[in-house]
Amino acid sequence: MEGAHLLVVDDERELTQLIRLNLQQAGFTVRTAADGREALDLLREQRPDLLLLDVMMPSLDGWGVLAELQSHEGLADLPVVMLTALSGERDVIRAHLSGAVRYLTKPFDLEGLLSTISEALQPETDEQRAQRRRQLRGFVQRLAELDAGRHAAGPRVTLSRLESPPRPTSPQERGRELLASLTDRQREIAFLLADGVEARAIADRLGTSRSNVYAARQRIAHRLGVEPEEVAATARELGRRDGP
Repeated sequence: MEGAHLLVVDDERELTQLIRLNLQQAGFTVRTAADGREALDLLREQRPDLLLLDVMMPSLDGWGVLAELQSHEGLADLPVVMLTALSGERDVIRAHLSGAVRYLTKPFDLEGLLSTISEALQPETDEQRAQRRRQLRGFVQRLAELDAGRHAAGPRVTLSRLESPPRPTSPQERGRELLASLTDRQREIAFLLADGVEARAIADRLGTSRSNVYAARQRIAHRLGVEPEEVAATARELGRRDGP
């Protein structure tokens, strides 16, 4: 929908400017904000047709912005597309349950972005609204399943007589196994996070983008079997186990 007014909210200045340039060339009117607080100020000044929203931002993150939108009568139905490096299933579910209509993970290509924007700008039909309600109910059910699985002891496995019982693994050995499953780069990022280094500082130190750091954290979390937010604490614990 050419001429639509879009607000892009992301604290990665270079990425924001690149998105803005490409969207303007595609015929959109684009404003930008560097964090959630600035975004809310702009939203109160003028309601856009669509909000493109990052999650990990200073001052007020994307989750906080979504909560503010839902509590504001004039903005609760504003279409929101999440643009984020967070790709975990819980993050996707949380975004949709918080009001987002689309979820696009970084890095993304221009064609995919334009297609997602076009879909999000189309008015919903009655059938699509009904489908979305079913989707949201499915998200609630899936979230309950994830919570149940996280706290459950898990299935019991019975060995046959032809198999040898597994050798008990000490915490130190398990820690070394998990760390060995990471690449050198992933280990470096994990331990920098464990030391309390922020993603932006890690990106500067490694000569990469903050989005790539978050994407790496997501892959590390998958390897370690934890949530992305738990990578730092887990790496600290494994580091102690792997020590003398």
